[in-house]
Amino acid sequence: MAKATRTSSETRRGIVGAESRRALFVAALPFAVYAIGACRTAYVGDSGDLLTAIAVLGIPHPSGYPLYVLLAKLWSVVFFFLPLPWSVSLFSAACAAAASGVLYRTARESGAGPLPSTGAAWLLAFGPSYWAEANIQRVYALNALFLALALFFALRWRRERRDKDLIAGAFVCGLGATNHLEMGVAGIAIGIFVLATDPGILKRWRLVAVCVFAAAAGLLPYIYLPLRARAHPLLDWGHPVTPSNFFKVVLRSDFWGRAWIRGPEDLAPIAADYGRSLLTESGWIGAGLALVALFSVAGAGRKRWPVLLPLLVMLANAVTMAIHGSRSDLFIWHRYYIPSYVALALMAAWGWQTFSERLRPRVAALALFAPLVLVITGWGTNDRSRYAIGEDYSRTLLSTLPPGSHLIASDDNVLFILMYLNLGEGLRPDVDLILEGVGGANLPSLAFNPDVDPVFTTHHPNWRVPELEAVPVGMAFRIWRAGRSWPPATPVKDRLDGELDARVPKDYLTQNLIGNFHQMLGMTFEERDWSRAARELEIAAASAPNNDVLFYNLGLIYRRNGLLVQALAAFRRSDEINPREIASASKPRATERAAEVEAEIAERDRLIAELSATRELAGLERESPQWRRALADLLTARDRRAWARGILIGP
Repeated sequence: MAKATRTSSETRRGIVGAESRRALFVAALPFAVYAIGACRTAYVGDSGDLLTAIAVLGIPHPSGYPLYVLLAKLWSVVFFFLPLPWSVSLFSAACAAAASGVLYRTARESGAGPLPSTGAAWLLAFGPSYWAEANIQRVYALNALFLALALFFALRWRRERRDKDLIAGAFVCGLGATNHLEMGVAGIAIGIFVLATDPGILKRWRLVAVCVFAAAAGLLPYIYLPLRARAHPLLDWGHPVTPSNFFKVVLRSDFWGRAWIRGPEDLAPIAADYGRSLLTESGWIGAGLALVALFSVAGAGRKRWPVLLPLLVMLANAVTMAIHGSRSDLFIWHRYYIPSYVALALMAAWGWQTFSERLRPRVAALALFAPLVLVITGWGTNDRSRYAIGEDYSRTLLSTLPPGSHLIASDDNVLFILMYLNLGEGLRPDVDLILEGVGGANLPSLAFNPDVDPVFTTHHPNWRVPELEAVPVGMAFRIWRAGRSWPPATPVKDRLDGELDARVPKDYLTQNLIGNFHQMLGMTFEERDWSRAARELEIAAASAPNNDVLFYNLGLIYRRNGLLVQALAAFRRSDEINPREIASASKPRATERAAEVEAEIAERDRLIAELSATRELAGLERESPQWRRALADLLTARDRRAWARGILIGP
């Protein structure tokens, strides 16, 4: 009997070992693809903030991401011979690939065969949003790994009812929540699944207590935040040394005000976009296979596949995003839905297995073409090996500043890479980088003499100080004494590195950065060379065709230069992109500006019709240079200088 037991145990270990080797193979292919296309430089968006925190062991934006910072720091020490951005991109690649390998093991654990499990893992690995986060410096790949592990333990517990699997799953959920709070939400969904599977577990209060303790133990990395904040690191978002500040950072209390939803009527577009993303992110076939798994359970009347688990995870993810996500979080990028895509891939494995049991194995293997198609179609979008646009923007900006400058920086897309280069790499240490966009930053009062002190801002400050004006001088505004002759513009190159290279992918944030670059050049030449300014503004619009803020700003620029038709078109485009308020402290609406410009056009046209009958314009050919100059003089005399300028510079 003992020999039979030992043989059974050895057989099981052999099976587990074989499955682990297969899982390594499943993970190896995505890792190779991710690593080849890994971003070597700081990427746009949150990447610069996270890289800065890793470089200086600081505290990035809420929720602080302590586990990510510590693990990525350790990884960067091991790979010290690589630049930090490249090293951390490979960390994401390893996490994303490992998650696909764990998903394979999870599918196998629940009864799916090797082929369906492999195909589903690769459907996840090469899905657009998943792949987009797998070779840059962000937290979502690590979160996917924790979710895959939690699903694995939950399904193994369901099959074998071993307490240690439940305890391990609770610990993984708690630990994963110190990387991203979404893992905590997924943990709640997994807990509901456990209760639905075995309601009697509540009577085992000791096991429940141990699971709670395990989850709490997983949260221990959050201790890093107050401990590190007491040392006043260079990056200290929210300074979480007090309980109040700590919970504000961890619970992202300052971010809930950005939620897009305002009422029940907003749920329909959110749900529709979420549903579409499930189709596109899984290459359509993944969503179809998931439905097969769902219908096979309902139709056969036998609970073969535990579909409640992934459905609960997806529901928790969708509800959280619906009540918390901003417009861009919900409708522009779908990285926050990666937990749903992991759950969907698991269901796809079950649907694939259902098909395999009814078809010849060779026919079922045809489904492997779906991941292959995703690889072929997604490579150009996700090969970031040549990407340098984000860093080039910030390096170019810093290079234009005179020694001893103060640079007041805001807007995550611009500020974060500046932070990394200046604080993390020590580039331009003579520049005083003022982190205006960092929440809770303790900014000292800035006293300066605008006649001699070089003070710059990355964006127009919208100050209401009569003695000062913000003068565009290239890639920044210089704070200047009002009434003085403007300072000369700083020479800036025409294009960013890789901007015109079709092999360099340009996602939404990169497009916005390019658009901002050309908008700044356009504003710099606005008073100096309008023909150059007009070209730059046209490039800005073409570079960021879906940026509502950019088009709103273009509308303002055209309007103050009297180009009302162009201004109206820009405001209308901004309104098409985002019918709601622009992301700004004053929360303006593009539709209101458009209505104002329409009224202004009507008023201008009436005045021009009236002036056309005057002797100054009589006898002049309409629209001729002489007619335009004479009309501009008449408009100026009636204090319509913007309209006069528009007549002179525009068609």
